[in-house]
Amino acid sequence: MGKHLSANRVKAPETLEKSVTRKSLADKIQTGLQKKLMILEAGAGHGKTTAIRGALNQLPADHWQWLTLNEDCNHLVVFWSYLIEALKKQLGSMREELMVYFQTSMNPENIEEFVSYLVNSLTLETSDHLILDDFHTIQNKEVLRSFELFLEELPENLHVVITTRHQPDVYLTKFLLAEQLQYIREEDFLLSDDEGRSFIQQNSREELSQETTRYLLETAKGWIGGLKLLIAIKKINQPQAQKISFENKILSDYLAKEILGDLSEEEQEFLVISGYFPFIYPNLSQQIFPKTDFSSIIESLQEKNLMITCIDNEEQRYTFHPILKEYLVKEFQSLPIQQRTDVKKQTASVFITDGYLDEGVALLFELGEYQPLMKLIVENEQSFRRIYYIEQIPKEVALTNIDFAFQKFVYYYSNLEYDNCYELIDELETKYPDQKEIRALSGIKLMLGSDYTTTSQTPNTIQEIEQLKLDDVSKALIFLKSAMILFFKENYQQAKQFIEASAKLNQKSKNNFLMYFNQTLLAQIYEETGELDKGLAILTKVHQKLDGMGFNSKMRENYQVSFYITITGIHLKQLNLEAAAETLQKANTNKHPHVRASYLYNLAELYYLSGDEEQGWQTFKEMEFGATGSYSNPFTQSGIMKYALKAGQLPGYYEESFIETFRQHPELHNMAYQLFYAMILLKRGDYQDCLQITDQILEKSRKQRIYSKIIEANLLKLSVLLKLKGNHSRQLLNIYYECLYYSSENQILNDFFLFRQEIEELIKRLKTEIEANLEPRERAFHHKIIDLCCTSSHSLLTEREIEILAEMAKGLTNKAIADKLFISVATVKTHILNIYRKLEVNSRVTAVDKAKQLQLL
Repeated sequence: MGKHLSANRVKAPETLEKSVTRKSLADKIQTGLQKKLMILEAGAGHGKTTAIRGALNQLPADHWQWLTLNEDCNHLVVFWSYLIEALKKQLGSMREELMVYFQTSMNPENIEEFVSYLVNSLTLETSDHLILDDFHTIQNKEVLRSFELFLEELPENLHVVITTRHQPDVYLTKFLLAEQLQYIREEDFLLSDDEGRSFIQQNSREELSQETTRYLLETAKGWIGGLKLLIAIKKINQPQAQKISFENKILSDYLAKEILGDLSEEEQEFLVISGYFPFIYPNLSQQIFPKTDFSSIIESLQEKNLMITCIDNEEQRYTFHPILKEYLVKEFQSLPIQQRTDVKKQTASVFITDGYLDEGVALLFELGEYQPLMKLIVENEQSFRRIYYIEQIPKEVALTNIDFAFQKFVYYYSNLEYDNCYELIDELETKYPDQKEIRALSGIKLMLGSDYTTTSQTPNTIQEIEQLKLDDVSKALIFLKSAMILFFKENYQQAKQFIEASAKLNQKSKNNFLMYFNQTLLAQIYEETGELDKGLAILTKVHQKLDGMGFNSKMRENYQVSFYITITGIHLKQLNLEAAAETLQKANTNKHPHVRASYLYNLAELYYLSGDEEQGWQTFKEMEFGATGSYSNPFTQSGIMKYALKAGQLPGYYEESFIETFRQHPELHNMAYQLFYAMILLKRGDYQDCLQITDQILEKSRKQRIYSKIIEANLLKLSVLLKLKGNHSRQLLNIYYECLYYSSENQILNDFFLFRQEIEELIKRLKTEIEANLEPRERAFHHKIIDLCCTSSHSLLTEREIEILAEMAKGLTNKAIADKLFISVATVKTHILNIYRKLEVNSRVTAVDKAKQLQLL
């Protein structure tokens, strides 16, 4: 299947053997082929297609591309999918990349970007022509405007030819003023008397009298379609009194009826039924008319001048002249409903079996035959117009086919239609409670920002997902869902395996939104394991590609917000507070409750890490008030409550609420929640239970290489040991060394700031011992920690902050200070922010003045 996809649209009709030469028209067309744009406008039956097709014979076969348009092209996806097919040779190596972009990102909001991408992807070393036949079928203003954009950006060597029954509704003034428009109108197609006689001689199988010839010319008035109809009627040699006459082609139906009246019953049936469909060919004829010899009846009709046209000699595909076809369609529609339905079903089946997928799909839509249609779409996941088909099938119909329902879910999810996602999931789970494909959806609401209890579920295994009777995109989505559950359960290594499996399945479809979420989730995993540099590298690459993914404005906004919030988390862990404030501000654009809660969560942490504990608590309360989904549960909130607990801000009922939830849901415990529980135990003086928890976490996190939890658990353990009686110096040193080892490479500072009082006490006790055995990297990081945590009792600022303030007083820039002190610019900025906060100022000048007043300088 698939060998004929779009072939009938992008293949030009065969050249007619019997066509009259119209020199004046031919000259105008030849001139027009040199222009950027040529329009051939005339009514049906004037020979537009024949004329331009004949002129193309003068050009090399690979220097022109043909596309026949139809009513279904009144949709952006369909129109541009066919245009890409027509221009595939000119796209060269860019074709596959453009198709991926198109299939995952085509939408009305980014059409300008898409058109530019298409035009810039074309490779045209010599002049090339794009012929768009039957352009009058395009009525959709959205499609017309998009085509205008294409015309505005036409590359130098591409020429466009349009055939149409009426003037196209596109802006043409640019081409007119530049003298790059050739407009050929209906009067240019009218035959002269000499041309008319030549046409009659070529096409009439009877010897006609001069009187009859004159009558034909006078009746047709130069209209070649009228002559064809008249010649096809056998009664043209009858006495003058009985002859017919017509003006403005108003008797076309009458003439067509006269033609059919002179045919056999078999021929009439063949014409009426086959004329309804886009084309007829041997196998289709054999299935519909098993008693009719296809070659014989085609030959017979051609001998009778029945206006039948071969559009493909190799495949023997034929269609009928538009004038006759319009009449045949009317006749077909007058047949009994059951007969029409049966023949449409039969024809759709033959089209699909023979690989004419688009034609078969169109008939299934027309019939409302959604079951075979959905099956067909699922089986042909690489169909160029698949997104369009999925969009057209109603949700209630999609529910009747599980495989297709997944396609609908992916469509809704990729377009951020979360309400439709929720409804579809609920209805699927109600309708198919025991179906394993539906059970595989369990927990998918986590991807929609809700239902945190799904993290307690065991995700499907890789093998189970691979065996599901679903297409690759759906399986990739389930892999991603399972990876998220594993992420929340802190099974990071396994989560990475599921992400890899999702990415592998997505290689064929190259679905951009799956790629984006796979990569951002992977970056979050690296953030949680403490491999911050890896996370930053991934996010940097994702951000570079984000604008080129073709998302519409709503999708792009959501994905940008998701990116900024994710990267803010890494900045906060490195105490790169200025960068965190900047990225978080960029994320403050989306008012969706879940996104808003995520923003406030990070903002609260930013305030706490900046030392503004009061503002941090107020922001937490704001988040708590409007939180939805996972942000409404105490487990997630504990990530901020730990700062409030350390600052002495957390009311007792918050502790009690967390403890109650913690004990009720042991299946939801992860290391982050256990550490907060241990912090509460430490505050309450339950040191042994606190140590037991930290030791368990350290064992697990060391085994799984979760460096961030090694640091946090160690610092909590250090806090306990500092409170215990006895000499624990060796143990304290080992704990601190391990923290330095795992934090120095990725510059993890947030946990040291959280436990800054304990760090200051540790360094006061063991400063000399600590520095005695440090490697250069750990020593440099240790000094950062000193600057961060150890405030001299005689000074409001740390030694490093005073050092930086002194350079600020000299007027040095941030970069100059960084170079002089051998630290990064980001570190300088962080120190300056801390200086501003501690001195309660907001500029360099006021900071220096305040420092001098306090005799710090």
